[in-house]
Amino acid sequence: MNTNFQKIKELVLKSDIPLVEQEELMLAFSSAGDADLEPIFKLFSEDQSWIRKINDNYKAKHAAMVTGDTELWKRIVQDEETQLKKLEQ
Repeated sequence: MNTNFQKIKELVLKSDIPLVEQEELMLAFSSAGDADLEPIFKLFSEDQSWIRKINDNYKAKHAAMVTGDTELWKRIVQDEETQLKKLEQ
């Protein structure tokens, strides 16, 4: 059975993001349930540019968390909200 995790992994491995970042991104997805990953697989399969966008977002959040920069975290979340509103239109 090909799970959503496996399908996402195949798409991520085909992406142009560096291998180390591919592995880190897949590690982030590894604890999610298959049903939770379904919308991510759909998003990635419809537009693979989202792989880079999600990866960049993940790296930014990680940096904010490691440094304790709450202002950066707030800006990241605001950017997410803006992107989601654009998708809904």
